[in-house]
Formats: sequence, structure tokens, C-alpha cells
Amino acid sequence: MADKEAKQEIVKKDAKQTKKKRSYMMTIRLITAVVLALLVLVGILKLVLYIGGISRTKLSDEGLRHADRYKNCIVVHGIDVSEHQNEIKWKKVKSSGADFAFIRAGYRSSEDGELKEDADFRTNMKKADKAGIMCGAYFFSQALNEAEAVEEAEYLLKLVKRYDIEMPLVIDYELYDGGRLKQKVEADEMPVASMYHDVVLAFCRRVEDAGYESAVYANFDMLTNYMDSTILDDEVSIWAAQYGGSCDVKGNYLYWQCAEDAAVGGIEGNVDHDIWYIEPGRVYSTSAKGKKEQTSIGECRVEFDAESYKLRYHRAEPEITVSSGDKRLRKGRDYILSFVKNTESGTGYAVIYGRGKYRDWIAVPFTID
Repeated sequence: MADKEAKQEIVKKDAKQTKKKRSYMMTIRLITAVVLALLVLVGILKLVLYIGGISRTKLSDEGLRHADRYKNCIVVHGIDVSEHQNEIKWKKVKSSGADFAFIRAGYRSSEDGELKEDADFRTNMKKADKAGIMCGAYFFSQALNEAEAVEEAEYLLKLVKRYDIEMPLVIDYELYDGGRLKQKVEADEMPVASMYHDVVLAFCRRVEDAGYESAVYANFDMLTNYMDSTILDDEVSIWAAQYGGSCDVKGNYLYWQCAEDAAVGGIEGNVDHDIWYIEPGRVYSTSAKGKKEQTSIGECRVEFDAESYKLRYHRAEPEITVSSGDKRLRKGRDYILSFVKNTESGTGYAVIYGRGKYRDWIAVPFTID
């Protein structure tokens, strides 16, 4: 009898333990299910906010008036940044419609003239390139003469040598309130327009001698009252700054900084909005010095491996073949390949820059489903 009662007691204990285990497992499963559901909801919410944020901060040329001479050009959107933008989420920047960026590499102190590197230059270059954004670099100049301009160019060249630069290296030449350049101007020690030209062109020629494209950034006042943009544009590419919906610079400018208060996904606060004018199919000559005997990239054959392309990871990047006669060119050595306007269905463009034995650049259209 005692054995029977003992066995019954053991059975009861086992039943209680089994019930506790089942209850425990059910609780664990319920908690797991709730956690997974929350994670899914958070993911969906983040996706909605991400897509919504992009739609609210998509770069466009709405409200801008483009000069008639650019009527055959596509309008490519970009930004310019420095350490003042803090941490940038570059993939969101690309998805917001920015296809290129001019990134500040360094600057000359407006007070003591010391050359300094931008604190976020290396991070911005690396992450922007990884996000599929074409990159150029600019140097904030306070050069008072040609020798200082060359010094600034040399400093910039050292900073960019580890990167593939698709766009120009730029001298940012402007009168900064209280700065050494403006003080010299106000003292009437730089009165001749040709002096300003000589300073910026000394910078650009050194950059071009090193194999890079160059450009001059200046605002409307500087390009009109201190330099002559109609003369300067024969020597170098111009990046003009003027806000208010239009650019009245008389000379030909390849880039236009049209606003300083743009809202772009991936960047907190405002950022400069830039326009790049490209005429599809036109062969643009390059001023960077290369090998003596060069073939224009415009004489080469460009072939896409399909008729149209799908968006993957928010952008389309087709495979292409570039050939000169029977020779197939090598990407990275003979040319640099980049893409613009490739984040939405419609028409995207492959931008092909010649390198080494090949010169010039061209934008070739392709279809995105």
C-alpha cells in the first residue's frame, strides 16, 4: 500500500513538473513571438520612415530657372559637404537623388594662413564612394599669390592620392569676412582682375599636371567684380554659386551651387545643393595632363550587356564593355565608370572618364525598368 501511494506521489510530482515545463515553454514561445513581432513592426516602421523621409527630401530642380544654353543638358543633382555636416548617412543621400558630392579636403586658416585637413574628409570620401556617389574634393583657399595657391594644390594632392577621384579638384576662392584675403582686398593690395585669375589658375594648373581635372568655385560677386568669368571659362571649369532660383554668371559654368538650405535624407540640418549640367552623348575634353599619345574616349565603343536594367539596392549599375578597335579597355586603369540618375525607373547614365592612354569623358544613357 505504501509503495502504491509513493508511486502515486511520484506520478503527481512528475505531472506537476511536466505542467510547469509546458507552462514555461509556452511563456518562452509567447515572449519570443512578441519580441519577433515587435522587431518586425520596428523594421516596417523604419522602412516607412526611411521611404517617407526620402520622398520628403528628394532633390529636384523645382523652382529653378536654367540658362537657355543648358537646354540640351540633363540636370544632375549633388551636394557639397565638410566637417560641419557631422555624421552623414551616404546611402540615404544617394537615394535622395544626390549623384555627386564635392567634399572639403582641407582649408587655409583665414587668420594665420595655416593649412589644415578637414576632420571628416577621409570618412566622407570612403563612405560616399561606397554609396555610389561620384566624388570631387575642394580646398578652401585664402591664397594671396600664385605661390600660396600652388602650396594649397600640393597639400590637396597629398590628401586625395589614396582615392579614385571622378570629379574635379576645386579651389574654393572667396572673400571671408575678417579673413586674410579680404583684408588684402580692402587694403587695395589686390586690385587687378588678372591677379585673381593668376592665383586660381596656378592652383588649377598644378592639379592638372598631377593628372586631375580642376575647377574654380566662386560666387556671383567674385566672378563678376573680381574675376571675369567670360575669360576664366576658357581656361578652367567654373562652379558658380548664386541663390534665388537662377544663375546670372555670364561665363559658362559646369556646376551651379543653387541653394545653401537644401534638405537631404541622411543629413541632419541643411546642406548646399549643387547642379551639374551634362549633355548626353557629347564628348567633354579633359584638361588633366596625361600621356603624350592619347585616344579620346569618344572614339571608343561602349556596349551594355542588356537592353534594360532593374533597380537593385535602390540603384541600377549595368555592366558595360568599352573597346578601342579590337582592344577591350580595363576599368580602373583605362577608364573610370560611374553612374548618375540611376535610382529611379526611366533613363540612367553611365559616365565614362578616360585615364592613362585615354582622355575625355562622356555620358551614355541606358534604360531602367
